[in-house]
Amino acid sequence: MTIRLGLFDIMQVDPTDPTDPAGVYGRRLDDLTLADELGFAFAFTAERHFMATYRAPAPSLWLAAASQRTSRIRLGVLAYTLPLHAAWRLAEEIAVLDHLCRGRLEVGLGLGHRPEELAAVGIDPAVRIPVFQERLALLRALWSGGQVAFESPHTRLRDVAIHPLPLQQPHPPLWYAGADPAAAGWAGEQGMGLAVGFAPTAALRPATEAFAPARRSQGDRLEPPGGGPLALMRHVYVAESDERARAEMTDDLLRLGQLQPQAQGHRVAGGPGSRADRRAQAAAEVDALVRDEIFIAGGPATAAAGIAAAQRVLGVNVLLANVYAAGVDDERVRRTMRLLAGEVADRLAGEAATRVVSGH
Repeated sequence: MTIRLGLFDIMQVDPTDPTDPAGVYGRRLDDLTLADELGFAFAFTAERHFMATYRAPAPSLWLAAASQRTSRIRLGVLAYTLPLHAAWRLAEEIAVLDHLCRGRLEVGLGLGHRPEELAAVGIDPAVRIPVFQERLALLRALWSGGQVAFESPHTRLRDVAIHPLPLQQPHPPLWYAGADPAAAGWAGEQGMGLAVGFAPTAALRPATEAFAPARRSQGDRLEPPGGGPLALMRHVYVAESDERARAEMTDDLLRLGQLQPQAQGHRVAGGPGSRADRRAQAAAEVDALVRDEIFIAGGPATAAAGIAAAQRVLGVNVLLANVYAAGVDDERVRRTMRLLAGEVADRLAGEAATRVVSGH
């Protein structure tokens, strides 16, 4: 099975970059245009609120813009924080987006991995699971085309019908993002795709093992029959060689360490000591980022081997690469994209063909 490659942009901005929001969005749209030309299968964004270093508070607006700069790549959100959204409003937004995307929309739904976002607007995080389930049922009912009447402590709808309905029928493909095994099994039973990641492969395995049989158990009732998208999200950095990737990442950590004590939630090399000592510390931290599976990084052969190893353990059929590490300039972001879509993809396809021939 050849893995499909996509992008996952959480819209975290480089703390060392003075570009204003309009400039950030413009550069990211240029990147999506390139990704479309390179043949990536997916491009997902995130939803983040009340965070100074993120630019993703309105993912529907972002996808509307992206839909006009692309023609083939499938566009989506991982994930809408469903308890934050009125079901009728989100159902309408998604239907319109599906038409703007000409049927290329993918819809991820989540509980909200940051409960403080919910609490900040008066939503009790303790009720997010029943609210999520209620609103998912309402989304599906509204997309079916009938009038919906419903009342609960969280929602009131009085004979509501939406127009237009989504272009994809009965609705765009749905995803759940999260690594809890019980939730992963539930997502499989619901016919949703599953996205896991940003944790070591071994920690993700219980979720993928719960998802796959639950998804297959739905059989021909689902499209595609017997299977569905199972995606791994990873930070990815690819250069022409392992040595160049490691040197460049080391330089980035050194520079970030001189400017601030923390960057993007990762360790950075700052503090006292000679430059040689700081560089050795930064190089060790790069090695740790790869060893701890926070990054897939290296030359094309090493990157392909890392992706293939995760695929063998987890059974994923999609890789969603976050190519925006702190300190990485536009040229290197696009180099990673080109190498992923080119030499890395070719190596993965060759390995998949070898496994088919050998029967593994």
